[in-house]
Amino acid sequence: MVQDSDVLNEIQRLYDGKPVTVSRLKRKFQGEGLEEVLKRLEEQGKIRSIPVKGGKAYEPSLDKLDQVLKEISNLRDEIRKLQEYLLERTKVSTDSFDEIYERVRDNLGYAHLQAIRVEMGLGKEEFYSTLRDHIESRYDLIAGGDEGYVRKGSIYGIVKRKR
Repeated sequence: MVQDSDVLNEIQRLYDGKPVTVSRLKRKFQGEGLEEVLKRLEEQGKIRSIPVKGGKAYEPSLDKLDQVLKEISNLRDEIRKLQEYLLERTKVSTDSFDEIYERVRDNLGYAHLQAIRVEMGLGKEEFYSTLRDHIESRYDLIAGGDEGYVRKGSIYGIVKRKR
């Protein structure tokens, strides 16, 4: 037996601005009683029927505020996924920075930021903007080198791990 809540949830899940056809619902719910459930939900005002070519389609009867809130929720989820992706990307970059530092440093512990950047395969803008906080918190900046951070008119392009 098909449950009212299952059909309503499926219509809400499949609804993307276009009404959900009865044939799509029948693919999901092979059991008998789908037509009665759709009629009952329509009478309760939970869904609306829309005539389409040769049949009916259904959409959830949400008022405009519910639609806006649903869209805001979807956007919030997308922003959260984007933030997680960016954090993961930054984490990988900082881990690879530390690994490459260990490879390119000399026996006194000094390494040129340019050499680390080239090993990582990043452009200047991406490298220095993405890893700025990591470098400044874990490494001492030393004046010298061909590229790096500019402080008081000097280029600081050599780093040494803080103790």
